[in-house]
Amino acid sequence: MKLIDRYMSAVSFYLPARRRDEITRELRANILDKLENLAEQRGWAVTEQDVSAVLKELGHPQQIANSFLPAQQLVTAELFPFYRQVLGYGVIFVFVLESIRFGVVFLNSGHLAIAALLSGLVVKALLMFALVTGVFYVLSNPPGGDPLFKPYQHWIPEQLPPVIHNWQRIGTGEQAIEFSSNLFLFLLLHYPLFMPDEVMASLTIGFAASSKPWIPWLAAVVGFSLLFNMWNLRFSFWTRSKLTVSAVLNLVVAILLLCMSRLSAIIAESGVITDGRIVSIDLANKVITAGLFGVGLWLLFQCGRDLYRIWQLSRAF
Repeated sequence: MKLIDRYMSAVSFYLPARRRDEITRELRANILDKLENLAEQRGWAVTEQDVSAVLKELGHPQQIANSFLPAQQLVTAELFPFYRQVLGYGVIFVFVLESIRFGVVFLNSGHLAIAALLSGLVVKALLMFALVTGVFYVLSNPPGGDPLFKPYQHWIPEQLPPVIHNWQRIGTGEQAIEFSSNLFLFLLLHYPLFMPDEVMASLTIGFAASSKPWIPWLAAVVGFSLLFNMWNLRFSFWTRSKLTVSAVLNLVVAILLLCMSRLSAIIAESGVITDGRIVSIDLANKVITAGLFGVGLWLLFQCGRDLYRIWQLSRAF
């Protein structure tokens, strides 16, 4: 029976110490019962080949050990909705960080480091995914088996949102795009407040003289939009009051962006450039003005959509 001893030793290696003796004793008894029944059926003693066949039928020691332990999952079904929500907010955080870095690099060098932006997004998104998944793995397989976190334990039916149409629910992706875009724009418009004096003195790119009178107005509206985004993060559904605020914000920002898209330049060199980066600045101005015009038209469309949705909710009530 040396083969059974070796099998028991292999199984016990994958078992927790507190349950090792109990499980191996039970498993050994089951194996011996199978061999005894086999010997009675045949009428003669089992051989080592018979023992090997029985053990082969039982399965690999690691599989057998795992069958005696509580089932483990990467993320449990109970926690998966919250896990997906956290990943969505993590994407927002990563996008904002990389956007800020991209803006700082452009202001310092005048180069549009698109490849660096994309590679940074991929690397940080994978790192964020690994960290969040690791945390939820621990929460899904807590030591001792007692749940460490129950996100949906204290929900109240009366607090369910008054949603009539499917479009009233604000998706995580929509929130991520709006919040990260507004935060990046807000930080970009206020970059002199966040940068040290020595860094400011070394910047080679800044806002052009023609665009500077528009910056305070745009910064004020974007700041208010950020507060509105936080409201949406807290209450992720549309109401008539929120749609009214959204329509006004979309209209005001659209007017500002369309007016700024008519300017001759949005950014300009703030220092002496001797390595040909002026070509990148000219290209950037063309891209920015075209982008402002396109975004302005899109916001006008969103304003119209908000008004139509207000009309839909008014009919419902």
